[in-house]
Amino acid sequence: MAFALLIVVGITLMMQFVGLSAALGTFLAGVVLAESEYRHELEMDLDPFKGLLLAVFFMAVGAGIDFNLLMANPMRIIGLVLGFVILKLAVLYVIARIFRMKGPDSAHFAFSLAQGGEFAFIVIGLARGKGLLEPQIATSAIAVAGLSMMVTPLLAIAA
Repeated sequence: MAFALLIVVGITLMMQFVGLSAALGTFLAGVVLAESEYRHELEMDLDPFKGLLLAVFFMAVGAGIDFNLLMANPMRIIGLVLGFVILKLAVLYVIARIFRMKGPDSAHFAFSLAQGGEFAFIVIGLARGKGLLEPQIATSAIAVAGLSMMVTPLLAIAA
C-alpha cells in the first residue's frame, strides 16, 4: 500500500513538474495501478474507504459547481445538460451499432455511458489552467458535467 501511495505521489509530482495537472497525474497513477498484478490486493485494502472517498469526490464536484451561474441561467444550463446527454447518447448508440452490437444491447450501452464522467473535470481544469477555455465557459462546462452525472439514475431506469 505504501508503494502504491509512493507511485501516486511520484507520478503526480512528475506531472506537475512538466506543467500538467495534478489530477491528470493521479488519474494516470490509478490506471498504472489498475493494470498491476497487485490490483486485487489494493482493491481489498481500499475497499473500507471506498464509500468515504466516493463521498469526498461528489462533495468536491458539488463544490466545483457555480450555483450563482446555475441560478442566473437555469434554462441554458439545463438545455446544455440535455443536449450533452442526448448527443453523447446518439454517438454511443451509433458506435455500438458500428461494432455490431444488437439493438437492445446498443441502447443499454448508450444509456449507461451517456452522462459526463470524472475525466471531464480533469480535462476542463487542464484546459482552463492553460487558457484554452475562458473561465465562464469552463465554469459552465463543469456545471454541465456535474449535473449530467445527476441524471445517471434516470438513464439507468431508461436503459
